[in-house]
Amino acid sequence: MSKSLEEIVDFFDYADSYFKACRMLVPMSNFGRSVKEFSSHKDRVFRVGPIYQNLGLAAELTFKTALLLSGSTQSDIRNLRHDLEKIYEQLCEKRDLDKVEKSAFQAAVLVGPPEGMFQRLKEHGQEPHAWFHFATHIRSLNNSYSVFEGKNGLATAEKFRSRYPANDRAFREVCIEALMAG
Repeated sequence: MSKSLEEIVDFFDYADSYFKACRMLVPMSNFGRSVKEFSSHKDRVFRVGPIYQNLGLAAELTFKTALLLSGSTQSDIRNLRHDLEKIYEQLCEKRDLDKVEKSAFQAAVLVGPPEGMFQRLKEHGQEPHAWFHFATHIRSLNNSYSVFEGKNGLATAEKFRSRYPANDRAFREVCIEALMAG
């Protein structure tokens, strides 16, 4: 096996392992539940911490695997760092992601938005149907996984919120089922 093919297989195997970890961390009884539905602070931290972190790693490595398969180099993907939005945008330029979007859309429809989500989307200048788009969930996950964007649209100093506590305890809702389906 060539060195570059080995690297691609390694990226894929790690991505697959993190997806498996997500499936193990999210019991079926918690499918479709919003972070805000958990009454215990520790349960909310578990959702935003280990679950979002593993999902972010799985998405990042899956996207980077696809980029490597599309001709990107290790240096190219290293320059994208951990920013899921940037990685996904780069991937959209190189690959047709219609099937990904459809699978994620179907999962988001089945799960449905958390209570008050349509209102929160409107408050942030987005259309309510944005909840059903894969890119919306990538953006939301990125806010906890990499760079958190405040209400003013600027990045906050406290990033990596799925790894470390933030003083404001803020996070974005993510339809983990849509991301896992996509």
